[in-house]
Amino acid sequence: MSAQPEQAAKEILRGEPAAAARRWLGPTALVMFVLFAIDTVLVINGFWLPIDIRVATFVQGLNWGPLAYVLQVINVTAGYWQVLVGIVAIVALFIVERRAGWLMLIGSISSLLDNIIKLLVSRHRPTVDLVHILTPASGFSYPSGHAVFFTWMSFMLAASLAPRIRPIYQPTIWILAIAVIVLTCIARVWAGDHWPSDVVGGVLLGAGWSAFVLWLPERWLPSPSLRWFGGRLRRRSASR
Repeated sequence: MSAQPEQAAKEILRGEPAAAARRWLGPTALVMFVLFAIDTVLVINGFWLPIDIRVATFVQGLNWGPLAYVLQVINVTAGYWQVLVGIVAIVALFIVERRAGWLMLIGSISSLLDNIIKLLVSRHRPTVDLVHILTPASGFSYPSGHAVFFTWMSFMLAASLAPRIRPIYQPTIWILAIAVIVLTCIARVWAGDHWPSDVVGGVLLGAGWSAFVLWLPERWLPSPSLRWFGGRLRRRSASR
């Protein structure tokens, strides 16, 4: 049993989840979704607001130095730009490897869930009387669409590209994915567009959905080869 977590971690780092990894990915996705549900209930009840204000004020009071330019770039990628980045990444991976493209496409569903939940919760964004607003944004606040998008995008890209790079570099691509997610969360709070609980909810939703997608058995996903489609069509024709 002690070897299973180590083997699962190796499979995930390689971007090739097998039996050991799936024993952990399923429960991990469930835990993430439960934590997201708890966070959502607390947001609706106003539990986080006093803590949100203190954390947001602290983040905005720090001197981020050159990192501020990175935070600004992250904040620019909203709306149509975000959609464009997602489409380019999905199409590019479909060209490189069909299975990776399918993983990315399924992962993108989490952004659709984000928009639905935003409408249901209808939490207002931070206001100027509570925090400093650097980049005014429209729409509702919870969960953070940036946090959801960059979480599933980063995790799915890492999982999709890991099998195609040398093992020595595989941990690096996952570290970069985590760094992008952390910077995204900071950027949205720093800009005054989201409360900290918004970005936490976004990460939980994006990470939970990513774990769920990686948990999906291989037989549920199309093969990288076009033969998969041809084989399905031949079997369907033969059964008629």
